Amino acid sequence: MMFLFRSELLLFFLMSISAIGCLAIDKWKNTKKFLLAMIVGGICENLAVMLGAWSYSNAGFLFAPIWLPVGWGMCVVLLDEAFAKDAYNPKFSKRALALAFGGTMLTGIAFQSELGVLFAFAVVTAALIASGFYHRSEVKAGMAAAALGSVMETACIITGNWHYSVAWLSAFGVAVTLWLPLCWFNAFLIMRRIIN
Repeated sequence: MMFLFRSELLLFFLMSISAIGCLAIDKWKNTKKFLLAMIVGGICENLAVMLGAWSYSNAGFLFAPIWLPVGWGMCVVLLDEAFAKDAYNPKFSKRALALAFGGTMLTGIAFQSELGVLFAFAVVTAALIASGFYHRSEVKAGMAAAALGSVMETACIITGNWHYSVAWLSAFGVAVTLWLPLCWFNAFLIMRRIIN
């Protein structure tokens, strides 16, 4: 994603081949999870871009590049396999689906108030933990997703793949939103409730 984003179709092809290889290694056991993450993540991402929260340097077919849904599928499956194997395994949740689309819409509508979005993410995260919606055993996996997702996004921003419309945190010419780690934390844990 960092180096091939200028060639949207080539990156889509290479990521698709990689995804097929990863799914085949595990005898296709994660195919449903991959496809659901791909669909929901792709729709949410296109909504956020359409609303102006961030933009991609090279998206020739949709609001977001066509490789992005494949990236969502791979990301969720790999994070789940790497960090959540011993964590609580949630069931499918309609509330999680509503949270995914509702959170995307609110972020897309309110992105110009970065502190407002940060505050909203903090309140929602605390409420979901306090209410037991997120199981205690998942918090570590959510933190890993927050760290790795934020680092990956920062690397992609450095190379010019995408940028946020409003981002106060800027160092060395790289502007990253303050709410990015909380977004990744919630996106991963909510997606776990959608893909099962």
